[in-house]
Amino acid sequence: MRFSLLFFLLFLTGFTVLAQHLRHKGSLGIQYVEASDSLLAEERVLETRGIWVKSVTPGLTAAALGIQVNDILVAVNNIDSLYLYDFQKLEKSIYENEPISITYIRGRRKNRVVGQVVAGRKESSKGEVRYEEMAYNRGYLRTLIHKPYGAARFPAIFYIQDYECSSIDFSKDSLSPVKKLIDGWVKAGYVVFRVEKPGIGESQGTKDCSRLSFQEELSAFQNAFTTFKKLSFVDSTQAFIFGHGVGGSIAPLLAAQAPNKPRGIMVYGSTTKPWFEHMIDVFRKQPLLHKESLQAIDATTRMVTPLLFEWLVQNKSVSDLIQNPDFEAILTSKENPLQYYRGTFFGKAALFFPELNQQNITQAWIEAATPTLSLHGEFDEKAMSPESAQNIAQLVNEVLGDKGSYQLIKNSDHWFGKIQSFEEYYKLIQSKKYTRHIEQNFNHEIVDVTVKWMKQQQQQ
Repeated sequence: MRFSLLFFLLFLTGFTVLAQHLRHKGSLGIQYVEASDSLLAEERVLETRGIWVKSVTPGLTAAALGIQVNDILVAVNNIDSLYLYDFQKLEKSIYENEPISITYIRGRRKNRVVGQVVAGRKESSKGEVRYEEMAYNRGYLRTLIHKPYGAARFPAIFYIQDYECSSIDFSKDSLSPVKKLIDGWVKAGYVVFRVEKPGIGESQGTKDCSRLSFQEELSAFQNAFTTFKKLSFVDSTQAFIFGHGVGGSIAPLLAAQAPNKPRGIMVYGSTTKPWFEHMIDVFRKQPLLHKESLQAIDATTRMVTPLLFEWLVQNKSVSDLIQNPDFEAILTSKENPLQYYRGTFFGKAALFFPELNQQNITQAWIEAATPTLSLHGEFDEKAMSPESAQNIAQLVNEVLGDKGSYQLIKNSDHWFGKIQSFEEYYKLIQSKKYTRHIEQNFNHEIVDVTVKWMKQQQQQ
């Protein structure tokens, strides 16, 4: 009996160690700016650069080490002469419980402190929050799971984010509209499952998100969807998918290939068009929303269309594209309309969007054959018009009769914020007040509409 108990305890201990490959990111817990030359001279900091501390968050690393407001950090670990870029890069690469040393200037005196990195804040929820992981290729992806309290098996939502290479961990942004959407679903009794893209957040051992092909990103979500449906507290017969933006193009691809169909799919701000056609709309239709002249719109669209065709349709490499002097001029222009940077477009690998363009999203919706709620925000600049949202509902109805629903979300933009007009949206962007505005103006109608629709599907 003692041997069996010991073996059982060792097994549990070993399982815990093996199961947790990912560490939590650490946080210095300061707000800062690069120290000015005049401040460095005043503090007699010579031949180095520094970071000026504007505020210190209690309970995190800097506070634990005794760092104070107005200190000037001049070295962290083995990195001296702290330029802003180097410091920001370092900040993203520290993990909890790692040793850390900080050298700082206070009152013209140099001081050095050593200690351990404190873990950053984690998301809170209307229920329980779990930071877990899943294997992906030779690495691991961070999964974030919000669930209602209790031991029951719950209906659940698999959330697929838009194309950007940004973290879906909102521990530092509790006011994010996406976080409020998740909170609304959990409060209504649903588990919400998210997975970081490879190379993002606390994920480790994978290719960087900005270098992924579309197929590689799709594969990550396919694996995650399988993991999601196997969770002991998820009722797999009541599993829904929510796709945002390009996530709404991935949703039917997942459903079409899944052995067991989800109970329903919800999409917001998505398109059914090939990406080449969508990008033509971006240049020809999107500027109309903020009243650019037709002459200028036509000139820009005609200029960029040959580049879009050779990139997205003919799938030419960046090296081939840039050999064309006209294309090189576009890609290196100050306007940078395709957000080109070192072989990437819009922060993604050059081959990501050509592979997306090759996907037959219309056919995917037909093969998915799943009840669907297709949503369009009235002032969603990225989606531009309700056309695709309406087409998605129609495609589903052509296959399933009356199982496709379209709904307009009034006064809503792409990121679930309340916006009264496209004019207001552009003014907020130009004044750099947009983020603060949507944090304070989440459109809760999206929660109400999606929850009502899911409960209707559960009753059928």
